[in-house]
Amino acid sequence: MKEILTFAAQLFRNNFKYVALLSVPFTLLAFPSYFIAQTAENRIGYITVIGLIVYLVGFAMYLSSLIFFMSQAYQGKLQSIKSNLINGLVYTPLLMVTLLVANSPLIAGFVIMFTSTPFQFLTLPLLVLGIYVSLRSTFAPFHLILEGHKPLGAIKSSFSSTKGQVSKIVKVVMMFYIATTVVEVVSTSNANIELFNILMFFLGVAVTLLMTAFQQIVVFKMYISSFDNKKAE
Repeated sequence: MKEILTFAAQLFRNNFKYVALLSVPFTLLAFPSYFIAQTAENRIGYITVIGLIVYLVGFAMYLSSLIFFMSQAYQGKLQSIKSNLINGLVYTPLLMVTLLVANSPLIAGFVIMFTSTPFQFLTLPLLVLGIYVSLRSTFAPFHLILEGHKPLGAIKSSFSSTKGQVSKIVKVVMMFYIATTVVEVVSTSNANIELFNILMFFLGVAVTLLMTAFQQIVVFKMYISSFDNKKAE
């Protein structure tokens, strides 16, 4: 694990300016979603749904662009930010389908949890299954974009390549979940000054995106290591 974190830290540090600039458009994307998602009197429910969709599309595009960046940086053939944003946009629909399929048991579990249905007894099994499938699908975006797999094929390949690495993935997910939760709590603390709240929100988004980039570099290194493990076998 130490070797993986060292690799990620070095790649992140050497390309910090690139990663920071890549995060700029997605930080700005938070501007409309911030106001769209705010609760207010007489606000129609679907407005919040629009905010959620904006967030999901933006995240998928950011993740796609990051994957192109990581692959190029690893090979020493880094392309322009504009090029990676365009490539990321092209793969955004497929990546969204992949992420939705991979997280479908988890989504179903939460839907049942927060709605009154006769299937409440399925909540816990679906959540447990969802967490497992989600963890085993961690490498699916890399298989999808870097190897040209289709969504279901990418998830299937991820189940194979994450074999023996689940405990490491859990550690990485928990570490960054705690870190991003702390950032979110701090950045969304309400003050009496609205401008301050907005600035803190955007600062939180920017920091979270940078942390996401670092997390994905860690996962990318684990994805690369899965090939080395196969060769060793």
